[in-house]
Amino acid sequence: MFVSSSVLSAYPLYKRLTPEFMAQNTQKVSKSASVQNEVAYFKARVARVETVDDFLKDSRLLRFALKAYNLEDQMEFPARIKQIMKDDATDPRSLVQRMTSPGYREINAAFDFFRKGVTKLKSEAFQQEIVARYYSARNVDTLTEMSPDLADALHFERMIGKAKTGYDILGDRILFGVVLKALNLPPQAGTTRIERLKELIESKLDFSRLNDSKYVRSLVERYLILKDVESRQSQGGGLLDMFA
Repeated sequence: MFVSSSVLSAYPLYKRLTPEFMAQNTQKVSKSASVQNEVAYFKARVARVETVDDFLKDSRLLRFALKAYNLEDQMEFPARIKQIMKDDATDPRSLVQRMTSPGYREINAAFDFFRKGVTKLKSEAFQQEIVARYYSARNVDTLTEMSPDLADALHFERMIGKAKTGYDILGDRILFGVVLKALNLPPQAGTTRIERLKELIESKLDFSRLNDSKYVRSLVERYLILKDVESRQSQGGGLLDMFA
């Protein structure tokens, strides 16, 4: 596992994150006492859940699920996330369909509370999937401590393939930030009228390649290099010593 007392340059760190490393580091993280305690609680409580409301009323249980889907910040808006998880995603008037961030649709579809109640939640295979995602999210936390930019890049890698329009990008603060920097769009673009901004993103970003790992990786690397250069310049350094 990485050990560092200071924030590191994101791009060189990203280059070290091979699938093998990520798997090994996730395994180490999964064995920590704090992680094991949360997993044990999740499994024990889910076994006693009888209704969707039972699940949603347990804030610790809900936080675990949100963490697994990288939506832990939504604990600040409990009424909204609970409604989104219970919504009928086929209804265009539902809150989940009116929200633009693809993360909301992902968690709604994963738990499928509207159609299946807690039936899917009771499935051992689904519980294992949630736990695996939780381990992965906690692994990313260890990387976030060293580089917030890297955490944003990993979120981008995971979520960008779900974006279908410019509105999906605009609805996710992190996706928008990475796209803004990677495509070298002027900072003032963020103040542009939303319809025009959507069109600008769609004209610059190749949506047909958002599931192409090479294309996505090129965007991530460009974003991280530019962020590292920006950070070095603010500290009085330059481009070359970023790779020292």
